[in-house]
Amino acid sequence: MMHKPSKSNIMAPEGYDDIDLGYDPYSFTEIYYNSLFSSFNLCSKIYRAFIDAYSSSSVLPEKEIVESENPNTLMNFNWDGNFDKQLEFYKKYEKIILAKIRNTFDTKFRDKDFVNALSQCVDLNCKLAKMTGMGFLYQQFSYANSLLNNRYFEIFRDIIYRTPSHKIHSEDNYSLFHYYTPQQDWTRQKSKGQSTLKLNTLSQKLDGIDQNTNNSTPLLIIYAFINRNYILDLLPDSSVVRNFQNQGFDVYTTDWGTPSPYDKNLTLGNYVNGYLLDAVNHIIDHSNSDKVSLLGYCWGGDLSLMLAALHPEKIENIVTFATPGDFRIDNNLLSIWTRNMNANSLVDTFGNAPEVFINSSFLLRSPVDVLHKYPHFFLEGGKPKDMDSILQFFATETWLYDSPPIPGEIYRQFVEDCYKKNLLINNEMVIGDGNKIDLKTIKHPFLNVIAKRDDLVDPKSSKAINDTVGSKDKSILEFDSGHVGACISSRAQEQLWPKVGQWLKKRKN
Repeated sequence: MMHKPSKSNIMAPEGYDDIDLGYDPYSFTEIYYNSLFSSFNLCSKIYRAFIDAYSSSSVLPEKEIVESENPNTLMNFNWDGNFDKQLEFYKKYEKIILAKIRNTFDTKFRDKDFVNALSQCVDLNCKLAKMTGMGFLYQQFSYANSLLNNRYFEIFRDIIYRTPSHKIHSEDNYSLFHYYTPQQDWTRQKSKGQSTLKLNTLSQKLDGIDQNTNNSTPLLIIYAFINRNYILDLLPDSSVVRNFQNQGFDVYTTDWGTPSPYDKNLTLGNYVNGYLLDAVNHIIDHSNSDKVSLLGYCWGGDLSLMLAALHPEKIENIVTFATPGDFRIDNNLLSIWTRNMNANSLVDTFGNAPEVFINSSFLLRSPVDVLHKYPHFFLEGGKPKDMDSILQFFATETWLYDSPPIPGEIYRQFVEDCYKKNLLINNEMVIGDGNKIDLKTIKHPFLNVIAKRDDLVDPKSSKAINDTVGSKDKSILEFDSGHVGACISSRAQEQLWPKVGQWLKKRKN
């Protein structure tokens, strides 16, 4: 088993021995002016993209107007006419405009000159941050942020609107949670003279021991490092965890916590052969089961495949969800930018990939949506939103920007080995102490859940996994949704996850 590497001295992190002296002042001046120029160059390209995007939407081609089922322009509307038809036309008109703006941004931001300007700007500013000590200061801030999050904020993340759970194992910042087995308690309530039935979900807590009534193999949900784990348990009515519980599954989940600078040297080997293998062993002991089924979301699906390839005897079934496989096929903006990023400069300067860097990347890839979604949400339909819709909207927004730092060596290896060299799908990726990941050795029943409109992971990239794994029993389940919508939409709760549950039940050992 791989153990966590010894902690480095936070007051003198690796790579900062020359922070006070030892560098050429002329080199510093050169780096300073180059970084300043690269920042100005990038900002000018972004500004130009905004100008071109909104200019392209100012005039609509006649064909698009006709296809909107109303040949009149906005200026020719008769406001004494049918308001519903006018409102419908406005919605279609808005949809056409937004599509044109998004397309312009997407074209501009994947242009080779823009990609080079972005990667150069990040690289030079990382070097400047290292020379000036700003990277070192970030690590100090990151340590305090990790301490606050792991000791205080995580408690609230785990209980507010979440399915009741308790921690059964922890190591460093990593934790393994088990969700209490729910009981369905139907109680009759009277409201305005009418008798109604209400379903109450109760948690069984008997002296700290869960009274499991499930008849399925325990299910371990493995998340990516990019976002927090509560996206699959966002709210009671949009919780994949509760969906599986209602189907009779015994559910466990990983929680990576908030990495600190002490975690920057952790590798994929530490997580797969250390934390995840320990988690599987604890689940087997806790549930009195022989094996564990895996559900991996995004990069978590890649971790699940690595775990199954190296420790097949402990795994029953594998489900990957919105998981990249052939990284070269991924042609979305984040993948293009990542393939051109100098991960070494970022990691060597900041230790971990900073959360502000991650969030900025998500914001930049579709700036029109950032500016549009808030007024669109509140003004759409012309009437106030109900509280449930508002709660889900802000819960999702909170999750989107509640990104923790990504451990430095994890980020470096994903960028270099997956996005640039595409080693995972070619069965050439090595983690830990020479552990080669050969997906062909995976013989477990395998289900690949794909979101058809995923703008973060190309569906073709995910489908490539099925062509590589050695399982005879392997399937693809496609769902018409996006990367996040497949987690939280009511339609996914009703149509997608019950199918996944049925697939798992049919393959119970």
